[in-house]
Amino acid sequence: MDTNTFTARSALTYAVIIPLALVFGYLLTTPMSIMSLAGVGLALFVISLPILLRWHHALVICCWNTVFICFFLPGKPPVWVVFAALSLGIAVVSRTLRNKSNFLHVRSVTLPLVLLATIVIVTISIRGMGGRAFGSELWGAKRYLGVLGAILGYFALTSQTIPRRQGQWLAGWFFLSGTTAAMCDMAFAFGPAFYFLFLLVPTELAVAQASTQDTLLRLTGVAWMAQAGNWFMLMRYGIRGMLEVRHTWRAVVFVALFLLGLAGGFRSSIILLGILFATQFWFEGLLRTKWLPIAVVAMLLVGAVLVGYAEKLPLSVQRSLSFLPIDVHPTARQDAQGTLEWRLQMWRVVLQEVPQYLWVGKGYTFSSTDFLLVQEAIRRGMFTLYEDTLVSGNYHNGILTLLVPFGLAGTLAFAAFCWAGWRVLHRNYLYGPQEFKNINTFLIAFFTARLLFYLALYGQFDLDLMVFTGVVGLSVSLNGGVSSPPVSLEPRPARQPASQTSPTTAA
Repeated sequence: MDTNTFTARSALTYAVIIPLALVFGYLLTTPMSIMSLAGVGLALFVISLPILLRWHHALVICCWNTVFICFFLPGKPPVWVVFAALSLGIAVVSRTLRNKSNFLHVRSVTLPLVLLATIVIVTISIRGMGGRAFGSELWGAKRYLGVLGAILGYFALTSQTIPRRQGQWLAGWFFLSGTTAAMCDMAFAFGPAFYFLFLLVPTELAVAQASTQDTLLRLTGVAWMAQAGNWFMLMRYGIRGMLEVRHTWRAVVFVALFLLGLAGGFRSSIILLGILFATQFWFEGLLRTKWLPIAVVAMLLVGAVLVGYAEKLPLSVQRSLSFLPIDVHPTARQDAQGTLEWRLQMWRVVLQEVPQYLWVGKGYTFSSTDFLLVQEAIRRGMFTLYEDTLVSGNYHNGILTLLVPFGLAGTLAFAAFCWAGWRVLHRNYLYGPQEFKNINTFLIAFFTARLLFYLALYGQFDLDLMVFTGVVGLSVSLNGGVSSPPVSLEPRPARQPASQTSPTTAA
């Protein structure tokens, strides 16, 4: 009986596997066609389905900041968007089948996000949508995907509570997943033998590396990796933990990552980390403690080293320091100053368009023909450097990349979400579980710093929204919702009836 059963199972297995092998062998003769990529994606989905059903929520958290892409899907969407959609779908189906909801509903956050998603969909219906991956003359679909994916991702993150025993390492992987950006630079630096990695990671960072290898050599992926490491250390140990004398290695590693992050040539890397350090210092309550002079001395020492050796550092590092009143190479300073000038010119032009799109947003859709023609005109010196950026709608300004595409309604919806999200983070910071104190402190400091940076200095709404929804969603999932102050167990004195007269009054 057992032998017959085994034989029948083997025959059934071969009957399924052999035809599939033949089909996929045929598809792989043209590996880059849409049909072949879709077939490979379907096979990977079926194989990984048991893993998704079991760990879909953890996968969303661990992949939130990764740079990996799904090369087998049209448009090569980010992995975190795909996992967010799958996780939310699994959570909805599970809730339907079990008739039991594990979703953590925070109404003050949910309503603005639903309103924002509605505004985006209405804008798409009015302005239209198209994508390069679909052969359309109109482009911009991927930017809509970034906004809607960030909103879906919040609901995927809050679909269930993170178990207490898994909270520390899941929160750590949430930020450490950003270290995968270094693969973009490594794939290009190691030569053609490693170009296959560009199936897994985007090529945009490598293009920036290739275009500057003879001048500044900006390592954007390495800079993002170092930044993710700094964020993890601030979350794991806090400022107090990194300044402890018995754990000197923490401060050394943190400073080393900071210096490595300057290889990207971004002035914003110093500014953002400075804002984050200041906000975390505030929320840790260190302003009136011994740690303030220690932190000031440490920053002065690092600053003195940078000032003393600034002109001997790589040009990309000097570009990061070029906004400071120190001597750097003229090439680095001119390159940084040039980007600032054309951004200011572009903002003056965009501000004139704001009244036109105040009530009905412009959306992200733009003509690929116009974009390519403008790029060619820039190469020939006929247009200014920012004209192609103006056509694509990437204004290098957080408020403008929100106000122009989605109008006043979208801006107000985002403002409502930010206020509600900050209040959630603040309550979890005050009343959250003690074992997550460092995490909750970092989350509110990180959210505050990124929001200030987004509003005042630099931002791109379709890329930055996932930062804000991710932090709020992680906080809600980690703390099981919105934390409340502890209930006092001390008995209250009984009230006397109003008609009763006290002995003193009677006397």
